[in-house]
Order: sequence, then structure tokens, then C-alpha cells
Amino acid sequence: MSNTRLIPLIIERDVRILFSDAFLVAIMFANFAIDLFVTAATFGRLVTGQGANYFLFIAPGSNLITAMVAAFQSGRDVWREKYIKDLTSYLLTLPVQRPVLAFSRVLGGVVRSVIATFPGTLVICYLYDILFTPKIFVAYLIVGLFSLGIVGLSMAISAFSSSIETWVTVRSAIQLYLSFLSALFYQVSVFPSFLAPIVSSNPMTWAIQAFRQLSPIAFAQVPAGDSLGSIATLAGPSLAFALLGTICYIWYSKL
Repeated sequence: MSNTRLIPLIIERDVRILFSDAFLVAIMFANFAIDLFVTAATFGRLVTGQGANYFLFIAPGSNLITAMVAAFQSGRDVWREKYIKDLTSYLLTLPVQRPVLAFSRVLGGVVRSVIATFPGTLVICYLYDILFTPKIFVAYLIVGLFSLGIVGLSMAISAFSSSIETWVTVRSAIQLYLSFLSALFYQVSVFPSFLAPIVSSNPMTWAIQAFRQLSPIAFAQVPAGDSLGSIATLAGPSLAFALLGTICYIWYSKL
């Protein structure tokens, strides 16, 4: 069997690992529902001035946060395979080249994230009135590209974390940056000038903007036009982080 034909099997294995913990999957969707129908709905009642309902303005963030959690879970599973389950040596004996194995693990993490956010993406598409339009495929593309970068980052962290405490600390710091130093809750212009470049370079900002540009609703200070520009901008760092995660997985598997 060729290496490329083994890629779907490796992805299937990662998906099976995700569903082996049904409670975790349920918690992810429950967190999305709370973020959207409690937090976002509450803020939507309190905040005005975004040119449209603030609930719809921040709604995509609830889904992307779920995608981020699912993507980091892939890196955590990689860490557990080496330091707890001691499966790394076994995986390296499989009849597949290491680069293909590493790349397949990244793709598996993306598939897991898209599956975990599948219901949430449908909900956002319904709220944005694009559920029965071709834009729904663009919505899943945005989720997939965003997840691609986060999975790569997560696997890179796993390669350099000798303890779960270190991994959790670094993950939390990245999640803090992605969530609160982005355009998730506010537009870039709201932040102080010294923070604006940091917020503008945040992958969450590009993903959020791309989602908002799919909506026929006009949001204040959201660039007009289609979302292809934001998607293209998001694709660059996502592919770079995926490559980083692949390289780090190959490197740490040799230790």
C-alpha cells in the first residue's frame, strides 16, 4: 500500500480518538451553545453601535473558539501518545514515511475540528442567512483553514513540552491572545494604537472578518466586499503553522 493511501487511515484513526471520548465532544458543543446563546445573546442586548445586531457581530467567534479548543486537543493527544501511552515508537514502525505520518496527523486534527464545529457552523450560517447558498462551503473552508494553523501550533507545542503543565500554560497563553487580542469582540480601531498591529496580525481576526463578510448584513467597520481577501490572508500563516507542526512532529519523534 502506497504512503498516500495510508493518509485516510491515519486521519480515520485520529477521528476515532476524538469520538472515543463522547463526553468531550458533548462538552465542546455545550460550550459553543453557552458562548452563543448565553454570552453572545447577553452582550447583544447590552452593546449597540456596530451597525447591526451585536449578537450577530460576535456570533462567529463562538464557533471559532470551539474550533480552537478542538484543534488544541489534537496536540494534547500527540503529547499523551509519547509521554503517557508510549505509542510513538509503535507509530514510527508503521509502513509510512515520517513526513507523510506527520502531515496526516495535522490533517486529522483539521478534520476533527471541522467535525466538532459542524453543528455550530450550520447554526452560524443559519443566523447569517447563508445556510442554503454556496457560501456555506466557504464558511467550512474558513473553519478548516483556521483549524489548520492551530493544529500545527498545538503539535509544535507538544514537541517542546516535557510536562502537561508546560503544554497547558503555553496553550492558555495562545488562546488568550487569539480570543482577546483579536476582532472577536471589537473592531481593530477600538484598540490602542500600539496594540493595533498585534490585533491585525491575529489569525482569529482574519477568520472572524472572513465570516462577517459572508453575511448580507452590514457591520460597522467591517471591510466591504467578499471574504476571499481575508481567506487568502488567513491561508498564509495557517499553512506556515501547519508546516511548523509537521516539522516539529518529525523532530520530536526522533528523540
